[in-house]
Amino acid sequence: MTVHMFQGAGYDSNCYLVSGEHPVLVDAGTGMNHDRLLGRVRDVIGSSKARIVLTHRHFDHIGGAQRIAAALNAEVMMHPLDAVPVREGNSVDTSADIFGRTVEPMQVTDIGDGDAIDTGDHILKILHTPGHSAGGICLHEESSGILISGDTVFADGVGRWDLPTGDVNALAVSIRRLNALHLVDLYPGHGPCAIGDASGRLRGALSYLGEY
Repeated sequence: MTVHMFQGAGYDSNCYLVSGEHPVLVDAGTGMNHDRLLGRVRDVIGSSKARIVLTHRHFDHIGGAQRIAAALNAEVMMHPLDAVPVREGNSVDTSADIFGRTVEPMQVTDIGDGDAIDTGDHILKILHTPGHSAGGICLHEESSGILISGDTVFADGVGRWDLPTGDVNALAVSIRRLNALHLVDLYPGHGPCAIGDASGRLRGALSYLGEY
């Protein structure tokens, strides 16, 4: 599986481009570095049409989606529980206000737990993993053991649960679900990846949450 990582700059989330005839961009950053991200995506896909999947509602992941989608003529998809404030342009419930920003209403398509996205090379299964936010998702390719985890779990920790719709108990359930998978590589929403040690990082996250 080919995953191109575009590491977050400033407040941006990490963004990932999954290869295929129908490539998928996972997350879009804040939009503060739009030209940089768009250029790097174009370097990989050329004039191919991509789709965008947003792992959750927060501004550092969705703020750049509208401009990137317009530039790529891309459909934007996310879980319905997090789609509502994005469609509404709600700057509080997307945490844009924390960054001193606002968001414009954006059209998104609902995707849910168990849905599959075919890039032409890979099948990415959507896993609903609430806790960091109500509609948080991860993308999993079973054959390779790859997980793109958004802010559910990082290489060195877990997503915070003190923002709107966060829930530490739900987060623990979500990470237990992920820990039951045969994971190899972890591509999180922030920080470094864990290549070859995803399962170890999940166990560490569960140990951490055991303190709460």
